[in-house]
Amino acid sequence: MKTSAVIVAVAGVLTVGGYVAYRTMLAEPDAAAQAGPTATTDAPTAVEAAQTLPDFTLANLSGEQQSIRSWPDQALIINFWATWCAPCLREIPLLKDFQETQRANGVTVVGIAVDRPQPVAAFAEDLAFNYPVLVGQAEGMDAAASFGVEVFALPFTVFTDHDANILGVHTGELHTEHLENLAAVLEDLGAGRIDLERARARIDGRI
Repeated sequence: MKTSAVIVAVAGVLTVGGYVAYRTMLAEPDAAAQAGPTATTDAPTAVEAAQTLPDFTLANLSGEQQSIRSWPDQALIINFWATWCAPCLREIPLLKDFQETQRANGVTVVGIAVDRPQPVAAFAEDLAFNYPVLVGQAEGMDAAASFGVEVFALPFTVFTDHDANILGVHTGELHTEHLENLAAVLEDLGAGRIDLERARARIDGRI
């Protein structure tokens, strides 16, 4: 299944149902995989989650290409959303408030709209984002895939520390307790009270 087809299909389902998970497919099946039982192929490799921030570039609201690494030394909240995703829109005010209160602590929210530029630009005027927004349909899907997730749904959020280490991911709508937990983890990590692995465990809810 091609990426563009996945986006169209999922957009329709999300518009009706509000939330759905789907498997990211970025290429057609290999010809050898379609061959008869005498074909020899390697076993599929499991998706590995990224440990550090991958490097990708998307258009910003001005139409200029911008790297996700444009905010060095910042802890990032990378929030994948779309204009047709109801839970995505509900969490934007929460992210705006968090950006306002945590800016002085070196935290930056980056929105990535998996959507067309025109509706995103219209929403941006109404919502008055106080954080940067990048845009891309197929490119946005590719960006999400670079984090090594096998199952992807909107909204989808990635948390990093100030050194571009990925602390964890969250699928589904963010709530106040998720961001409060992140702020506490970043504070403890910066103060040296916890190490990276313990920070990841706390974000993941394992401790």
